[in-house]
Amino acid sequence: MPRILVALGSNLAGPSRVIPLAWQAVCARLGLSAARCSRVLLSDPAEGASGAAFCNAVGLGETDLGPHEALAELRRIERAFGRDRRHEGHHGARPLDLDLLDLGGLRLDAADLQLPHPRLAQRDFVLVPILEIAPEFIDVRSGLGVAALLAALRSHWITP
Repeated sequence: MPRILVALGSNLAGPSRVIPLAWQAVCARLGLSAARCSRVLLSDPAEGASGAAFCNAVGLGETDLGPHEALAELRRIERAFGRDRRHEGHHGARPLDLDLLDLGGLRLDAADLQLPHPRLAQRDFVLVPILEIAPEFIDVRSGLGVAALLAALRSHWITP
C-alpha cells in the first residue's frame, strides 16, 4: 500500500484539541495502517490567512485509496468538523484544514488535485512535522529531501 502524508491545521474551536481528533478521523476514514502523527506545532497564519495562530501537524500512514478518493474523504472530514469552504473565503480562519501532501510519491497535475502538494516546499509548518515523522521524504517535484527543503526556508514556527 502506498504511503500517504496529510497536513492538519486549525485555528478555530480549540485547535490543540481538534488536531488529535481530526487525526483519529483521518485514520478511520482512510483506513490507514502503520499510522502516526507528528507533534503539534503552533505557527502564525501564513499566506494571507486570517485569525489566531494555527496548530499544525502532519500524519502518515498506508492506504489503499487512490488520490481522488483520499481527497474526497479528507473533505468529508473537514465538513464534519464544521468547515465550509464555499463560505469561508480562501484565507479565512478555519476549524480544520486537511491537505493531501503526498501519496506514494505520485506526481499528479489534475485541475482539482496536485501531488505532491504544490506549496509543500514553501511551508515550514508542514516541513518540520514531515522531518519528524518521515525524514527520508523526497519531494518529487524538486527532487530534494525534506531537510534540504526546510533549510531553504526562514522558520516562523514555535512549539506550544
